[in-house]
Amino acid sequence: MRALLVTGPGRYGLAQLPEPEPGGGEVLVAPTCVGICGSDLELLSGLRPDEYVRYPVVPGHEWVGVVVRCGAGVMGLAPGTPVVAEGVRSCGVCRRCAEGRVNLCAGIYAETGFTHPGALAERLVVPAGLVHPLPTGRSVETAALIEPAACVATGLLEVGMPAAGAKIAVVGDGPLGLLAVALLDLSRPTRLALIGSRKQRAAYGMKLGATETWVRDRVPPASEGEFDLVVEATNSPEGAASALRLARRAGTVLLLGISGSGRPTIDPDVISLRHLRVQGVFAASRPAWQWLVSLYSEGLFDPAALITHRFELAQFEQAVAVLTDRDAGALKVVIAPNPP
Repeated sequence: MRALLVTGPGRYGLAQLPEPEPGGGEVLVAPTCVGICGSDLELLSGLRPDEYVRYPVVPGHEWVGVVVRCGAGVMGLAPGTPVVAEGVRSCGVCRRCAEGRVNLCAGIYAETGFTHPGALAERLVVPAGLVHPLPTGRSVETAALIEPAACVATGLLEVGMPAAGAKIAVVGDGPLGLLAVALLDLSRPTRLALIGSRKQRAAYGMKLGATETWVRDRVPPASEGEFDLVVEATNSPEGAASALRLARRAGTVLLLGISGSGRPTIDPDVISLRHLRVQGVFAASRPAWQWLVSLYSEGLFDPAALITHRFELAQFEQAVAVLTDRDAGALKVVIAPNPP
């Protein structure tokens, strides 16, 4: 089978690999659509921390596919069934797993596309216990965005979805920020502000439910301290500090971004004096996956507008070039390992 193989930082390309066979309790899938994101770029360049990657590896952690066949003991997944699957492969026995927080497993880190073969290949094997079937008879391309949306949903479930009528701000107009807008619109807020860095992305925010959009250096001063919930998705330390300023006293701030800068920008006194709740997020929890699959199945989650560029597996270099070019206008770039 063809696959994108990353043998080390800066060393990657298409390769012919043996087709994997599903063992007991496993499912063989043909990936149909795979999203690529900043984490994949870190994997390619070697910027991903050593404990969160194991080379050589086939990337691809945001995906949707169809069942080819199942290993022994797997029931209820017929060939042709469209599926997604949770990425984190937890130990199942540690204290965090016992709490149901499998995304925070205390065992050795393991995740599809980073330590185990991912979906940028013609075939992929995943544990059946991580698989979520999807409805048949509809386009499943947008289901590739369930994984990043589930990361957002994990944080929202931790802090609790805001009550109807809340005032909400999202800082960051990349895919995570826009997915946050789409999910938060379901709560019927009176204000849902999107603060970003690119004017052209404001239109996407409005399509997904934003009531107002601002460029980050033109946020009205009167908006500071106004919002019940602020979701930060900038991957920058400055974005986290900005989110704290926007939250009202006793408000909640959800930090989705990981800057990797290693430098502090948050004043702890702001958190204390304003009685703020600050929540971080790591990966996607099982309840978040279940929620997103349910929303998708009921037609309540459709981020199709975010997919701006489509490529086939052989065009991977072009896909990466588009994703890293700020002038290309890319939001979500997807790759089809098994095009129709």
